[in-house]
Amino acid sequence: MTRAFLLSVVALGLATAPALSQQGGRPPGRGAPDKAAADRRGGPPVIGCPSLANYRMLMRGGAQAAAAQLADPKADHLGCSVLPRADITGIADRVSLGGQSYDCASLRNTTACHWVEAGAVDRPGPAGR
Repeated sequence: MTRAFLLSVVALGLATAPALSQQGGRPPGRGAPDKAAADRRGGPPVIGCPSLANYRMLMRGGAQAAAAQLADPKADHLGCSVLPRADITGIADRVSLGGQSYDCASLRNTTACHWVEAGAVDRPGPAGR
């Protein structure tokens, strides 16, 4: 009789497991939207700096070296950071220097634009340019 009881409990547990894994009120497979999901839809994050000179110094070794430096908490980040594309609202300014073009991306929650490589962000630029 104990064995029959244990088999019943196991069978009941297996039958209810799929129902317990679903969230109520939402279709299966759709969780709450998060910031990372918005970044995936907009593309990968972009490295940007409030100072064009600092951006040029940081990017001298290439994008992978710059990302590694920004990931190191002990490194001097020169005021630069990884910018989620969802936070970029437009292009405030453009400049060409030394044969390379740069855009200054306007960001949500700050008045200071951040310099990025030209074309890295597909947002509208300043009027009349």
